[in-house]
Amino acid sequence: MTLESFFQELEEKQTGVESKELLSEGFVIDEIELKGFMRYLDGSSVHFPHKFTVIMGKTGTGKTSLLDAITFALYKRTSRTDLPNVKIEDICKPRGHVKIAFNQGPNRYEVTRGLGSSGTSYVTLKRDRRAIDGTIPEIDAKIQEIIGLDYVGFRNSTFVRQEEMKELGAETGSQRLEIFQKLFRLETFEKAQSLATEKLGLIALDIKGKESELNVRREQLTKLPEKQEELQSLEKEIKAEKDGLGKLEEIVAERERLREELRSKHEEFLETRAKESEASRAIIELSKKIERACEEHQRTQELKDLILGLDEETRDYESLRARWDMLREKGRKITSLEERKQIYERQRRQAEEEHKREMERLSTLLCEQEERLGRITTDIGREEVFSLLKKEGALGERIERIELEMEWLREREDLIAKLKKEREESQRELGEVSARTERISADSFVLSEIQEQVGRIKSDMEREQEEYHLKSDDIEEEIKEIQAQIESVAFGEAEREQLSEVGRVLEAKQQKKEELEQKRRELDQIGDVSKLIEDLTAQKEQKELEQGDLQASVKELQIDKTRYKRIESELKEMEEKRRNLEGIIHEKKGKADQIKREIEDLVRLREQTKELEEKLKELQETSEVLTLLKDKIFHKKGIVMYAINQLLPQLARESSINLSDLTDARFSKVRLTPYEENKGYGIRIDVEGPDGEFHDVQEFSGGEKTQINAALRFAIAKELASLPQVGRTFGRMKTLFIDEGDLGSLDTEVSRELFVKKLFDMGQFFDKVILITHLTEVAEKFPGKIRVYMTPDERSRIEVMT
Repeated sequence: MTLESFFQELEEKQTGVESKELLSEGFVIDEIELKGFMRYLDGSSVHFPHKFTVIMGKTGTGKTSLLDAITFALYKRTSRTDLPNVKIEDICKPRGHVKIAFNQGPNRYEVTRGLGSSGTSYVTLKRDRRAIDGTIPEIDAKIQEIIGLDYVGFRNSTFVRQEEMKELGAETGSQRLEIFQKLFRLETFEKAQSLATEKLGLIALDIKGKESELNVRREQLTKLPEKQEELQSLEKEIKAEKDGLGKLEEIVAERERLREELRSKHEEFLETRAKESEASRAIIELSKKIERACEEHQRTQELKDLILGLDEETRDYESLRARWDMLREKGRKITSLEERKQIYERQRRQAEEEHKREMERLSTLLCEQEERLGRITTDIGREEVFSLLKKEGALGERIERIELEMEWLREREDLIAKLKKEREESQRELGEVSARTERISADSFVLSEIQEQVGRIKSDMEREQEEYHLKSDDIEEEIKEIQAQIESVAFGEAEREQLSEVGRVLEAKQQKKEELEQKRRELDQIGDVSKLIEDLTAQKEQKELEQGDLQASVKELQIDKTRYKRIESELKEMEEKRRNLEGIIHEKKGKADQIKREIEDLVRLREQTKELEEKLKELQETSEVLTLLKDKIFHKKGIVMYAINQLLPQLARESSINLSDLTDARFSKVRLTPYEENKGYGIRIDVEGPDGEFHDVQEFSGGEKTQINAALRFAIAKELASLPQVGRTFGRMKTLFIDEGDLGSLDTEVSRELFVKKLFDMGQFFDKVILITHLTEVAEKFPGKIRVYMTPDERSRIEVMT
């Protein structure tokens, strides 16, 4: 590893992205829009048209949240999420977002970041109102490329927070050194030391592995001379084996020539012997055929005698068959009629049983209703009840009407007499009706119901009786008709016995008839074999003559056949020997080729070993370099303190000028010196007092300490703004945010005015200077004023002041 590659890897680890084209212009904020972010639940937006702007409001209203909104939009990080166990979802609600607009050189950019309704994060980027496409990681990388700084570099270069100003006056010098390291990102060198340590450990392992590998390779290379000697010995053995194989192949060629000369005699012998064997097999086959033909001739005579006997026994088969068919048809008809008769008889029994059950059921119901009638205490039914009550009411109304008329007509005696008579008649009739209505009870309504049910039951019994007789008569008629048909068929017991007997005889004759047909077919298949026997006998005699001639020829050819077999056996033995020699030669050539490959591998291994030795040398040199970086360069006593020593004189001069301006020349000299502290390092901050002596910053009052801290932080801000662009660590920023600034500890109006005047002087280095404060008298001095306040339901709101 070279130093160049080491520092390139360190830069990539610091930034997380490759360094691309660096921008010379700086970040200038223009607009912030918030919704659903922290306590800005409602939509709010704020513009920064002025060079100097103040954001004022009470403590806790959400002023500092505007700084978090900027880093959230640009980097998806905030001072809150830097804390443990705080997530993005804790500061941004679903459907919430932050949009910021800023200028970078001639271009205007808009970044919008938020969460969708389902809680999914998103980010968009526009340049001069045109969208830049890409995934979230791609857009994040593009934003960082445009800004020119990562999150920490942007925060240190753009924000001056109240706690940083206070921490500059911390009690120990080591704490002050940590603040300087944080602001100027000198912790990069600590990371470089860690990376150097990590790389040194990896290279040490690599060196150890390569040394072990070299030892193994050197041991393998000692086998090279031995392998070369073994290859020479094998090549000699292969040559000797090849010579022996050549001599054997000459002998084989001579034997093959002799075998070819005898091959025709051998083939003639084989052909003649095959013909003799074929003739012998033919004679045996013909003898078998003659024997089978004689047996079949004997069988034909036996079959003819059997056929004559069976034909006589089955002569009356057809007449018996006709008689049996006629009797069987009558029997089937009788069986069918009897089955139909049984069906109707079952229907008759079933109808009788159903009639009996239904009549019993209806009789039971009738008895139950009659018993209920016996328990009724009145003879007045429901209809009569309604009629009596209606009549009683009408008679009562008539009597009342008559009495009214008698009152009206009391001077008309003739009419009075008629009305009295009519009244008496109505009263008598009312008495009779009342006597009947007195007998009305609850049973009066049940009585009618029971009587109706009794009537229905009797009606059902009469209908059941009538339906039963009709159905029974129909079934009886069917049974009589079927019985008449049975009698007309005339198939009695005698006919049944005759059918059985004829069937038995017919079955026996059927078997005889089938046997007769089978024997006739067998006789037809055999046919006349006399002529066949004569032809087979003649063929056998001819084959026996041919066999004799062939046996004589085989005997003559036997001598040449024996010579051919002997030569063929010798050739097989030689062929086996040749294959063995070829196998030995092939095996040794394979072994020689293997040794050649091993020698080639060892030669290549020798070259690779030289390369490995070179690499080991490079690693050892790199290890020495990394050891130097780890122990001498990146150690705090090395480059870190060197960088601090380079920064402190310029910071001391700028801080002295700032402090003189802030205190109206009461304090005008600041001294920053590094020193060792308990085997560590720190920074001492001394200020010249009115007595002409330098004192530690801790010895001054609260207001004076605030002025000293502000002088230092303004000097650091100016230095950070003046630094050249270096990767993602340092870059020119054109916007400065001061959060609170600890102005409350400045106890005089003059000291606050001087602070504000100095703040305005920072406009020489920044395009926008924005102060966050809760002090109204300070805010009044700024041309741009923004008020942040809290609603009763604890929602942050923004108001632009005129």
